[in-house]
Amino acid sequence: MKKILPLILILLTFSADGQPDYAAYQLTYKTGLANELHIDTSKVKFYPINKALLVNATVELLKEEPVFDMITSSGKTKEAVKYARLHFNYQDKSYTLYAYQLIALKNSAEHATHFFVPFKDAASGKGNYGGGRYLDFTAADIQAGKLLIDFNKAYNPSCAFVTGYNCPIPPPANKLPFAVNAGEKKYTGLK
Repeated sequence: MKKILPLILILLTFSADGQPDYAAYQLTYKTGLANELHIDTSKVKFYPINKALLVNATVELLKEEPVFDMITSSGKTKEAVKYARLHFNYQDKSYTLYAYQLIALKNSAEHATHFFVPFKDAASGKGNYGGGRYLDFTAADIQAGKLLIDFNKAYNPSCAFVTGYNCPIPPPANKLPFAVNAGEKKYTGLK
């Protein structure tokens, strides 16, 4: 995961009517990319906002899960643990994604409550980054056993833009059979 960007992504920007302000969110995201990775953010593109891909998931917190080695884009591994099973409906069908915590973050005071959902979908490698995308959360985002998953905030990992990062690859269980045409598109700039 990126070092600074998850902190930016956790922040929700809302308009005066209480709805997410995606334009402000995307600007903040691009500013973070420019500052951290020094890339041409004019090549960072997003799908039009898709309200159908803002879903409420039922959260099943997982206890005493074993630590495992999550494979990264460099072939190295990062220690991780399954944090929760997320059940949601989309277009009248039920789906499940797993949320994970990286042990290095879990063991830090600043990021102990952070978790992420790495996923691939039917458009991965086509309109979306082939290595998958991420969604970031904190434990406080879970309210009464529910988590609002906003795929419009799905973002590419650092390795989509530059080499030298060890980005976790979404486990096979987190491959969605439908195209998630929401959030950040595949980066078209130079890597």
